[in-house]
Amino acid sequence: MSWLRRHMAWAWPAVLLAGLLATAAIRLWSDWASGPVPSLAAQTDGVVAGESDDLATAARRFRLLQDQSGETRRRLAALQSDVSAKRQQVRTLDAMLASNRLTDCPAFLQQQTTVRALQKIIREAADTGVTEAADQSRLNTAAAVARERLRRKLEAIRSQLAEDIDHLEARADATRHQLHFQTAEAQRLGRRLQRQLESRAPGRQSYPAT
Repeated sequence: MSWLRRHMAWAWPAVLLAGLLATAAIRLWSDWASGPVPSLAAQTDGVVAGESDDLATAARRFRLLQDQSGETRRRLAALQSDVSAKRQQVRTLDAMLASNRLTDCPAFLQQQTTVRALQKIIREAADTGVTEAADQSRLNTAAAVARERLRRKLEAIRSQLAEDIDHLEARADATRHQLHFQTAEAQRLGRRLQRQLESRAPGRQSYPAT
């Protein structure tokens, strides 16, 4: 009898604990069963939204690359135009120095005040209106000095133009590489956009990306 009492004293708390666990499990099951079941559309909304966001981002990136490549192309054209103009100026100076026509004044030299002043001295010495021999001798001496200084000035301008051309050509090469990268990236992104659009509309006719 004492054994039975000890057994009942141990079994009763175990039964009580089991009942409590069963009650809690039933309540949890009821709450889950009565809750809303996610629809298929709700489950796929995240995927569709993600694809749309990705497509919109790629489209914005494509447009940005197009704008950037257009600006890069304009900068390259401006650099090439500057190089061409300076090359022409170098050829003009070469012809002036080779033929000793130092008093020629093309447009790009008109703002060179030193050149204009030296040319004026040379022209005045060549003026036949001077009658006094002493004055003519003085003018000839001044003209000889001016001619030598003018030649050195023109040679210095030519050297500076050559350096400018080298600098501009280096910038043009870097800009050309940048344009090549932007164009290639835009083409790659364009093909990606085309594939994404075709995957959404399988019957759509495919056109080559530009």
